[in-house]
Amino acid sequence: MRANSAAAVLLLLACSAAATAEAGGGPAVAAMFVFGDSLVDAGNNNGLVTLAKADYSPYGVDFPSGATGRFCNGGTVADHLGELLGLPLIPPYNGRFSVGSSPFCGVNYASAGSGILGDSGKLFGALFPMERQIQNFQRTVEEMRARMGESTEEFLSRSLFLICAGSNDYINNYLLPLSDKPKAYSGAAYAKLLVRRFGIQLESLYWSGGRRFLIAGLGPLGCMPSQIGAGNSSGCVDATNRLAQLFNANLRSILRRLNDSLRDARFLYWDTYSTSSDVINNFSLYGFRYPHLACCGVGRERGKFACPPLLPLECGNRSEFIFWDPFHPTDAFNAIAARRAFDGRLQRRSPMNVRELVQLPLRHQ
Repeated sequence: MRANSAAAVLLLLACSAAATAEAGGGPAVAAMFVFGDSLVDAGNNNGLVTLAKADYSPYGVDFPSGATGRFCNGGTVADHLGELLGLPLIPPYNGRFSVGSSPFCGVNYASAGSGILGDSGKLFGALFPMERQIQNFQRTVEEMRARMGESTEEFLSRSLFLICAGSNDYINNYLLPLSDKPKAYSGAAYAKLLVRRFGIQLESLYWSGGRRFLIAGLGPLGCMPSQIGAGNSSGCVDATNRLAQLFNANLRSILRRLNDSLRDARFLYWDTYSTSSDVINNFSLYGFRYPHLACCGVGRERGKFACPPLLPLECGNRSEFIFWDPFHPTDAFNAIAARRAFDGRLQRRSPMNVRELVQLPLRHQ
């Protein structure tokens, strides 16, 4: 992994120079560092011995370079958000870095199947759980400091840290048929356990140099085709959605505490639950035809198994679907969600959205 960190830093140097020249002395987004699960994974699992991979067709059917390891037909929400920020595609840490015509402006550490807890998603095989993702980022920072010196902290303070985590701690842990977690924890106790651990992880990123954070809450997990397809109801599974809401309530509380206690910290909570629910409940207003049916998959609502690699793709117009496969949204939905995060009203006070988050000066400046 050390080679990956060194390669990343050489390219971050180019991004740092470009961002400094472009900033004109004021705050500007220098880079984006991405952490989390398959909702934002850009291919970190490709080289691992794991079942959590999307490096085959039809994944990437609408992505310029085809299947890259993204669990989507096109771009993830991180890809769309990066584009709105004027950044090039953020490459995976566990991949090959290459210098293109655009400056390199970030690293993606996300790993499909991973969670806040180390045992989430372990049924898939090798993964990078959040703890390991943070360790990989810290290796990158060590290399940055060795090459960039004192400018490293300033560069990181002008970067956006996007974290989308927690879904697998439910879908591939707490809610598994043979999981022992429900016996040990009520839904409320499990949410507190997760968010307490998550808060420690976020603090670790802060002490490693992060200052501007966009933290995604959990979406309505019970509305995924995998949840609906596994039951008898034609609509969302309310019990699963309530678990997501418990997590989100605890997350909002811990982010308020971090904002108050950590100097210069700006943790912006992204209410993905409300955004997703709005699109699902008013799907036709957004140009969708299918609110719960997956575009690609097998079984009821195409939610039983993920996209098979050899069968023909049944959905021609992917933009009509909210869900690409049993667990992940389409490129069309990701574009809407990213725009909401970038320009919408995520909270009443400033910063209200990502645009303001990356423009506002830190309190000591």
